[in-house]
Amino acid sequence: MNKKRTFLTVFGFAVSMVLLYFSLKGIEFREIWATLKRTNPLLAFVPLIFIAIAISLSSFRWSKVAGTDVRFRETFVALLIGMFINNVLPLRLGEAARGYVLSRKKNLSFTYALSTVLLDRFFDLTGLLLITFLFFPSSSLPPKVSKGIYAIIGVLMLCVLMIILLSRQSLANRLSKRFTTMEKSFLSRFARRAVEIQENLQRIGSPLTIIFFVILSFCVWLSMSMALWAVILALGVPVSVRCIPFVCALLNIGITIPSSPGYVGLYQFLLVYLLSLFGVPRYEGFAVSILYHASWYIPYTIVGFSLTLREHLRIRDIRKLKGEEKPA
Repeated sequence: MNKKRTFLTVFGFAVSMVLLYFSLKGIEFREIWATLKRTNPLLAFVPLIFIAIAISLSSFRWSKVAGTDVRFRETFVALLIGMFINNVLPLRLGEAARGYVLSRKKNLSFTYALSTVLLDRFFDLTGLLLITFLFFPSSSLPPKVSKGIYAIIGVLMLCVLMIILLSRQSLANRLSKRFTTMEKSFLSRFARRAVEIQENLQRIGSPLTIIFFVILSFCVWLSMSMALWAVILALGVPVSVRCIPFVCALLNIGITIPSSPGYVGLYQFLLVYLLSLFGVPRYEGFAVSILYHASWYIPYTIVGFSLTLREHLRIRDIRKLKGEEKPA
């Protein structure tokens, strides 16, 4: 396991360094600096408002996904700790940290708490897909790019379909009966996880509740899109506001690729490329990526770190979560 973690960590850093190189290739640093120097200081802080709205909506949605006994304040704390962990540690341990903090606060099993995180991330994905469809600028993109994006969306839709199938009690029960007898196997752990997720989905199985969560997710990513738009306005970069939600959605879908902590390199590469599709020069796109990245990375890290200290959370505890179980 240690070798696997080391490999994934090194691989993530390598991906980030390569993508950062390609992001900067052919760009003069003086051009980036000149773009950053013309930042409107008043507009530079506007993205924080939209980011705060997005975090609040995400925390509210997760509190409702997790159950009636879970409060907004608890998911708000757990969410920011998870984002801090993702910003500073490899292997995307932030999602596990979210589940761990919630399980400690509410005396839940870690598996159940993590299943609420996974379900919450599923609704995140539905919001991103909805924005991609609604703001898809097919006439503005090269045919090859459009086909590639359609392929990515198709794969993600298959993932959504698998989650929906998993919500069927009969399927979850069959998986459980077939695989739980295999002691200490991956399939056994998968079967237990499937049952936990199915119970979560069954609890919120009302169509109106699901639609409500999808609308909330759409609002979360629309708010993050407005934060990106505020950054672009602050830098004085000329680009149509209609393409911004599309860019923001693909950016956040794209950062699922393995990379270094905080998505450094990957974030710049994706944003530079996506903005270039709409005529934004690469040096201006890179300047946008720096300011937009900093607008959430810095507050998430500062606030998340302080909350981590307050909750007495130790990183080594997160790495031992595999075997942790508490009665729900």
